[in-house]
Amino acid sequence: MDSRPFNFYLSLCFHVVGLCYGNGLLPAESMVGEVTHDVTFTIVNPPNVPFRVVVWTANGTNVITSGGNGDDDIDTGYVGRITLNYTTGSLELRNLVLSDTGEYVVSIITVGLGTMDGSTTLRVYAPVSKMTITANNIDLVEFNSSVSLSCSSSGSSLSYRWLNGSSEFTASDGVQLDDGNSTLTIVRVTRYDQGPFWCIVSNPINSDNESITLTISYGPENITLKVTPLDVLYGSGSDLTLSCSAESSPPAQFQWALNGELLSNQGPVLRLENIQASQSERISSAKLTISPNPPIIEGGSVTLTCDASGSISKRDWMKDGQPLSPSERMIFSEDNKTVSISPLNLTDSGIFLCHLANLLSNENASYNLNVNLKGSTQGGPNVGAIVGGTLGAVAVVAVTVIGVVAAMKKGYFKKITSGGRTVGNTGESSTNGGGKGGNQELNYADITQFQKRDGGSVQLGNLGISSTEYAQVRVNNRPGQPT
Repeated sequence: MDSRPFNFYLSLCFHVVGLCYGNGLLPAESMVGEVTHDVTFTIVNPPNVPFRVVVWTANGTNVITSGGNGDDDIDTGYVGRITLNYTTGSLELRNLVLSDTGEYVVSIITVGLGTMDGSTTLRVYAPVSKMTITANNIDLVEFNSSVSLSCSSSGSSLSYRWLNGSSEFTASDGVQLDDGNSTLTIVRVTRYDQGPFWCIVSNPINSDNESITLTISYGPENITLKVTPLDVLYGSGSDLTLSCSAESSPPAQFQWALNGELLSNQGPVLRLENIQASQSERISSAKLTISPNPPIIEGGSVTLTCDASGSISKRDWMKDGQPLSPSERMIFSEDNKTVSISPLNLTDSGIFLCHLANLLSNENASYNLNVNLKGSTQGGPNVGAIVGGTLGAVAVVAVTVIGVVAAMKKGYFKKITSGGRTVGNTGESSTNGGGKGGNQELNYADITQFQKRDGGSVQLGNLGISSTEYAQVRVNNRPGQPT
């Protein structure tokens, strides 16, 4: 169509008639369209008088110019895609493409009312589709590995969000968001980073989501061993079931061992029938420690702790050869593992001995506690004597089967004075180390007798095993004792 009539009318309108005005022929809000779909630009309150000319433009380019007589000027990009309503001036645009996005303006020249204008904005989007999530690393180990998750999708004007369950990820320590939030990086993964992780992609016309679950290796840890029936002492011929569990991914494999030797049994459950004493665990590496470290001051407090490897069914405490019992100042833990003394007196000085036992073995550990006068900075000796042998265990993974109790063996003690004399349990000396007052088997109580005599050292040993361990115990005269 020749556009000269339209130009004539516009010229007449603006320069002669002066009747042109715009009353909002199109809605003020933007319009949204989807690729391959249709939209209709609907005229709001169309004029009720005949039209002379209707003109539609997109981004300043002619879409259609119509004089109402069917002789329309349509741009080549819109041929076959538009329909003009000659009664209302509304325009239908079909088979949308992304380039249809822009500002649309309509001008209607009427008979008697002049020119009426309207404009609106159309935004065309390709829908979200064909989503995928990929991980750059699938062999993940807790605290050692990092992973980047990449989310991709077809569509236009896409926005990305990541969720772990119902919680949305934001950039923080250990979490990075890149490439417009389409890539999520987790630094040093933990077992709680398995997901599922959701990527949500959206634009104004639709949204889609996809998830991924990670496999993270960890453990084994928090290993527990359950013995059924649960008891401390078991008679020969009894039946036991041992169940082992561990937190692990992938699931832990179990290997059982008896006294350090691997068994053919595998799996989390070991059944023992007709058990014998040889399947128990011996006590080893007994030690007695104190807290705080010396010097220990009168009026303060001290805690003695007795521990060892192996199964311990009984702990007994002695001081200077006499059994210890709880008192107002002396508190025993429920398992007899610790003894706490508060407030300390000078009379609390002495040799504390802890005896540990099960049916197969026993060990002793001792400590010479020296309580100093207030204001004194001299520390006491710190000597522990460990007596006992190495014992066996039923073990699985890193767990040993609780053993059973054995009887206590006697030790022997001899005192060597500064002059080289040996004092026996009678307190008498012998220069040749024999006869009356020589090396004789002593009770633990005999150490108390030594402390009441001249200073020197006491050797503690064990006569019940093939090798003997010794510890030097210094004997100090207490205040007011005769020298």
